[in-house]
Amino acid sequence: MQTYHRQDVLSSQPQVFRYSLDWRFLLPITDVSGVYVLFDGDADFRRTLERVGTPVSNQLSFSALGQHKDGQIQSLALPFGPSLRLVGAKPNNEEEFYSCCRRLIEPGGHFLIGFDNILRLQADPASRYYSSTPARMVRQLNRAGFQSIKIFGVLSNLRIPEYIFDLDSRTIHLALQNRFRRKPALLYALRALASTIGLARISDFLPSYFAVAMV
Repeated sequence: MQTYHRQDVLSSQPQVFRYSLDWRFLLPITDVSGVYVLFDGDADFRRTLERVGTPVSNQLSFSALGQHKDGQIQSLALPFGPSLRLVGAKPNNEEEFYSCCRRLIEPGGHFLIGFDNILRLQADPASRYYSSTPARMVRQLNRAGFQSIKIFGVLSNLRIPEYIFDLDSRTIHLALQNRFRRKPALLYALRALASTIGLARISDFLPSYFAVAMV
Protein backbone atom coordinates (compact mmCIF):
# COMPACT_ATOMS: atom_id res chain seq x y z
CA MET A 1 0.00 0.00 0.00
CA GLN A 2 1.32 3.41 -0.94
CA THR A 3 -0.14 6.62 0.43
CA TYR A 4 1.24 10.10 0.23
CA HIS A 5 0.20 13.12 2.29
CA ARG A 6 1.58 16.62 2.13
CA GLN A 7 3.04 16.25 5.65
CA ASP A 8 4.75 12.96 4.78
CA VAL A 9 6.74 14.13 1.75
CA LEU A 10 8.89 17.20 1.17
CA SER A 11 7.77 18.88 4.39
CA SER A 12 10.35 21.64 3.88
CA GLN A 13 8.77 22.89 0.65
CA PRO A 14 8.17 26.64 0.23
CA GLN A 15 4.91 28.19 1.35
CA VAL A 16 3.35 27.70 -2.09
CA PHE A 17 3.06 24.01 -1.21
CA ARG A 18 1.55 24.55 2.24
CA TYR A 19 -1.55 22.59 1.20
CA SER A 20 -0.08 20.71 -1.73
CA LEU A 21 2.20 17.81 -2.51
CA ASP A 22 4.98 18.27 -5.02
CA TRP A 23 3.99 15.61 -7.59
CA ARG A 24 7.62 15.29 -8.79
CA PHE A 25 8.21 12.64 -6.14
CA LEU A 26 6.17 10.25 -8.33
CA LEU A 27 8.97 10.32 -10.91
CA PRO A 28 11.87 7.93 -10.13
CA ILE A 29 14.61 10.47 -10.81
CA THR A 30 17.43 12.01 -8.82
CA ASP A 31 18.11 15.10 -10.94
CA VAL A 32 15.10 17.43 -11.04
CA SER A 33 16.73 19.41 -13.86
CA GLY A 34 15.82 16.48 -16.10
CA VAL A 35 12.08 17.08 -15.61
CA TYR A 36 10.35 19.20 -18.25
CA VAL A 37 6.91 20.54 -17.37
CA LEU A 38 4.31 21.22 -20.05
CA PHE A 39 1.29 23.40 -19.29
CA ASP A 40 -0.89 26.13 -20.74
CA GLY A 41 0.01 29.75 -19.99
CA ASP A 42 -0.30 30.23 -16.21
CA ALA A 43 1.84 32.87 -14.52
CA ASP A 44 1.04 31.73 -10.96
CA PHE A 45 1.96 28.13 -11.68
CA ARG A 46 5.13 29.25 -13.45
CA ARG A 47 6.23 31.15 -10.34
CA THR A 48 5.42 28.11 -8.21
CA LEU A 49 7.66 25.92 -10.37
CA GLU A 50 10.48 28.43 -10.12
CA ARG A 51 10.23 28.47 -6.33
CA VAL A 52 10.66 24.69 -6.14
CA GLY A 53 13.65 24.65 -8.46
CA THR A 54 12.22 23.96 -11.92
CA PRO A 55 14.12 26.37 -14.21
CA VAL A 56 12.32 28.46 -16.79
CA SER A 57 14.16 26.54 -19.51
CA ASN A 58 12.33 23.39 -18.36
CA GLN A 59 8.89 25.00 -18.45
CA LEU A 60 7.35 24.34 -21.85
CA SER A 61 4.31 25.75 -23.56
CA PHE A 62 2.27 23.54 -25.87
CA SER A 63 3.24 25.70 -28.82
CA ALA A 64 6.96 25.16 -28.09
CA LEU A 65 6.74 21.39 -27.79
CA GLY A 66 7.70 20.79 -31.42
CA GLN A 67 11.01 22.58 -30.96
CA HIS A 68 12.49 19.61 -29.11
CA LYS A 69 14.05 16.69 -30.92
CA ASP A 70 13.09 13.08 -30.33
CA GLY A 71 14.63 11.38 -27.31
CA GLN A 72 16.01 14.56 -25.72
CA ILE A 73 13.84 14.75 -22.59
CA GLN A 74 14.50 12.62 -19.52
CA SER A 75 11.05 13.02 -17.96
CA LEU A 76 8.04 14.97 -19.23
CA ALA A 77 5.21 16.08 -16.93
CA LEU A 78 1.79 17.45 -17.84
CA PRO A 79 0.43 18.10 -14.33
CA PHE A 80 -2.93 19.36 -15.65
CA GLY A 81 -3.16 17.23 -18.80
CA PRO A 82 -3.29 18.17 -22.50
CA SER A 83 -4.56 21.58 -23.51
CA LEU A 84 -8.01 21.52 -25.06
CA ARG A 85 -6.86 24.26 -27.43
CA LEU A 86 -4.19 21.96 -28.82
CA VAL A 87 -5.74 18.51 -28.65
CA GLY A 88 -9.30 19.43 -29.63
CA ALA A 89 -12.19 16.99 -29.63
CA LYS A 90 -11.53 14.84 -32.69
CA PRO A 91 -11.35 11.04 -32.18
CA ASN A 92 -7.83 9.72 -31.55
CA ASN A 93 -6.34 13.21 -31.16
CA GLU A 94 -5.29 12.41 -27.59
CA GLU A 95 -3.47 9.23 -28.62
CA GLU A 96 -1.64 11.07 -31.38
CA PHE A 97 -0.59 13.73 -28.90
CA TYR A 98 0.64 11.13 -26.40
CA SER A 99 2.60 9.43 -29.18
CA CYS A 100 4.33 12.75 -29.93
CA CYS A 101 5.17 13.12 -26.24
CA ARG A 102 6.58 9.59 -26.09
CA ARG A 103 8.92 10.24 -29.00
CA LEU A 104 10.41 13.24 -27.18
CA ILE A 105 11.31 11.18 -24.09
CA GLU A 106 14.55 9.22 -23.99
CA PRO A 107 14.41 5.40 -23.62
CA GLY A 108 13.82 4.52 -19.99
CA GLY A 109 12.39 7.99 -19.32
CA HIS A 110 9.08 8.74 -17.67
CA PHE A 111 5.86 10.53 -18.49
CA LEU A 112 3.54 12.03 -15.85
CA ILE A 113 0.11 13.32 -16.74
CA GLY A 114 -2.64 14.70 -14.53
CA PHE A 115 -6.26 14.59 -15.56
CA ASP A 116 -9.63 15.44 -14.10
CA ASN A 117 -12.28 12.75 -14.07
CA ILE A 118 -14.81 13.30 -16.83
CA LEU A 119 -17.35 11.95 -14.29
CA ARG A 120 -16.11 14.16 -11.46
CA LEU A 121 -18.61 15.46 -8.93
CA GLN A 122 -17.59 19.09 -9.31
CA ALA A 123 -17.26 19.74 -13.04
CA ASP A 124 -15.42 22.83 -14.18
CA PRO A 125 -16.91 23.99 -17.50
CA ALA A 126 -14.14 26.59 -17.78
CA SER A 127 -11.32 24.03 -17.65
CA ARG A 128 -8.63 24.47 -20.31
CA TYR A 129 -7.55 20.86 -20.05
CA TYR A 130 -8.73 17.49 -21.28
CA SER A 131 -10.69 15.21 -18.91
CA SER A 132 -10.68 11.42 -18.96
CA THR A 133 -11.19 8.31 -16.85
CA PRO A 134 -8.50 5.98 -15.47
CA ALA A 135 -9.43 3.12 -17.83
CA ARG A 136 -9.50 5.36 -20.87
CA MET A 137 -6.18 6.98 -19.97
CA VAL A 138 -4.48 3.61 -19.55
CA ARG A 139 -5.87 2.45 -22.88
CA GLN A 140 -4.72 5.58 -24.70
CA LEU A 141 -1.24 5.56 -23.19
CA ASN A 142 -0.86 1.88 -24.09
CA ARG A 143 -1.83 2.57 -27.68
CA ALA A 144 0.63 5.47 -27.74
CA GLY A 145 3.44 3.06 -26.84
CA PHE A 146 3.91 3.73 -23.12
CA GLN A 147 4.67 0.95 -20.65
CA SER A 148 4.29 0.23 -16.92
CA ILE A 149 1.36 2.62 -16.54
CA LYS A 150 0.24 3.33 -12.98
CA ILE A 151 -2.71 5.49 -11.90
CA PHE A 152 -2.89 7.44 -8.64
CA GLY A 153 -5.94 9.09 -7.11
CA VAL A 154 -5.74 12.80 -6.25
CA LEU A 155 -7.60 14.86 -3.64
CA SER A 156 -8.63 17.61 -3.76
CA ASN A 157 -7.62 18.68 -7.29
CA LEU A 158 -4.66 18.86 -9.66
CA ARG A 159 -3.70 22.39 -8.62
CA ILE A 160 -3.72 21.45 -4.94
CA PRO A 161 -2.94 17.70 -4.83
CA GLU A 162 -3.11 17.50 -1.05
CA TYR A 163 -3.31 13.71 -1.02
CA ILE A 164 -2.06 11.23 -3.63
CA PHE A 165 -2.73 7.51 -3.24
CA ASP A 166 -2.91 4.10 -4.89
CA LEU A 167 -6.27 3.00 -6.24
CA ASP A 168 -6.93 0.10 -3.88
CA SER A 169 -9.82 -0.17 -1.43
CA ARG A 170 -7.74 0.01 1.73
CA THR A 171 -5.87 3.15 0.67
CA ILE A 172 -9.02 4.89 -0.58
CA HIS A 173 -10.73 4.11 2.74
CA LEU A 174 -7.77 5.66 4.59
CA ALA A 175 -7.96 8.77 2.41
CA LEU A 176 -11.69 9.29 2.91
CA GLN A 177 -11.87 8.45 6.61
CA ASN A 178 -8.66 9.82 8.09
CA ARG A 179 -6.68 12.05 5.77
CA PHE A 180 -8.66 14.35 3.52
CA ARG A 181 -10.27 17.29 5.34
CA ARG A 182 -10.03 20.50 3.31
CA LYS A 183 -13.13 20.04 1.09
CA PRO A 184 -15.94 18.77 3.38
CA ALA A 185 -18.62 18.87 0.66
CA LEU A 186 -16.52 16.76 -1.70
CA LEU A 187 -15.55 14.42 1.12
CA TYR A 188 -19.19 13.93 2.12
CA ALA A 189 -20.20 13.22 -1.49
CA LEU A 190 -17.44 10.64 -1.96
CA ARG A 191 -18.27 8.92 1.33
CA ALA A 192 -21.95 8.77 0.40
CA LEU A 193 -21.10 7.34 -3.01
CA ALA A 194 -18.74 4.78 -1.48
CA SER A 195 -21.46 3.61 0.89
CA THR A 196 -23.74 3.08 -2.12
CA ILE A 197 -21.45 1.43 -4.67
CA GLY A 198 -18.63 0.21 -2.41
CA LEU A 199 -14.96 1.11 -2.11
CA ALA A 200 -14.02 -1.28 -4.91
CA ARG A 201 -15.76 0.99 -7.45
CA ILE A 202 -15.21 4.42 -5.91
CA SER A 203 -11.86 4.72 -7.69
CA ASP A 204 -13.78 5.42 -10.91
CA PHE A 205 -15.39 8.54 -9.38
CA LEU A 206 -12.50 10.39 -7.75
CA PRO A 207 -12.16 14.01 -8.88
CA SER A 208 -8.62 13.82 -10.30
CA TYR A 209 -5.73 11.47 -11.07
CA PHE A 210 -2.06 11.26 -11.99
CA ALA A 211 -0.81 8.65 -14.46
CA VAL A 212 2.88 7.72 -14.53
CA ALA A 213 4.26 5.71 -17.44
CA MET A 214 7.62 4.66 -18.81
CA VAL A 215 9.04 4.79 -22.34
